[in-house]
Amino acid sequence: MKGFTPAQKRIVNRIRELFRQRQPLNISAMKRHHPKLLAEVMSLKHFRGWRKALQAAGISYGKIKVELLDHCVCAICGTKLLTLDAHLRSRHNLSKQQYLRKFPNEETAADEVRAERTGSLRRAPHWEPVWSREYMIDYLIYKQEHDEDLSPWTIYREESAVHANIKKYFGSYRAGVEAAGIDYAKIRVIELTEAWTPEKVLERIRRLHRKKPLRSTTDIRLRDSRLYDSCHRYFGGPVAALEAAGIPYIQLKNRRSRKWTHGTILRTIRTLHVGGASLEPRSLTRHLDGQADELLAVAEQRFGSWKQAVRAAGIKPQKRKQRST
Repeated sequence: MKGFTPAQKRIVNRIRELFRQRQPLNISAMKRHHPKLLAEVMSLKHFRGWRKALQAAGISYGKIKVELLDHCVCAICGTKLLTLDAHLRSRHNLSKQQYLRKFPNEETAADEVRAERTGSLRRAPHWEPVWSREYMIDYLIYKQEHDEDLSPWTIYREESAVHANIKKYFGSYRAGVEAAGIDYAKIRVIELTEAWTPEKVLERIRRLHRKKPLRSTTDIRLRDSRLYDSCHRYFGGPVAALEAAGIPYIQLKNRRSRKWTHGTILRTIRTLHVGGASLEPRSLTRHLDGQADELLAVAEQRFGSWKQAVRAAGIKPQKRKQRST
């Protein structure tokens, strides 16, 4: 093992020993059975990735034993289930997001469930059946070694699932790239001379629509990912940007939409009000799980404005309390 440090030699010998013992060597299994070894391998001063460590040990990824569990374990009470979503709500009164904030390294679905979901997202080559923080690092390094474009816009456009998982595990695409030991400045290909403004966003949307009518907000993301991000930056989302550009969201043919009628709009407003939720437009996103922009757009279309829709639901607008001086 010429060129290896003593620590690297020790790691390689340990991996070979595990392979001879027919122990599972996929990442999720290593996290369960040998977390310290995996953490050491993932260190930038050693191998910068599990795949590279296996290569150093002369082991083909296709020949390793794979272990995928049919359950996951609740970190609070130890219950073993296929998925934890319903259990967390009913037993611990927690959402999945709240649980993961408390236990960021835990999973809420069994390996087999996650592998099935991942299978529908992958684009060759992918060698791990279940994606993880460690695998995202492996994959970024693999693409770098093969001189593939790692710019955020390219990954966002061509492998949106990879981009989303990197943000999920690291908080941002940049943090994931840097965790892989890659200089973000070298892969961040952006037209620095292009300055975005709200007016430019609206004009670009109109231009896309004139060229080929937009059928959904996904069209914006696929046709111009930077425009899509700018919609969020300047307008809070693509639905609001479309409305501001004079393109009614309700008229898009392929929009992901529940059937908003006068009745469903009024019932939703009353349900939010009874539940103590704020009916201020900027507060709706906390309660409607991605449907807020659509509800606001449809309410304006059908009632003339959001305030009029609230009044039609029989709710008087709350007066803002004046600060005492």
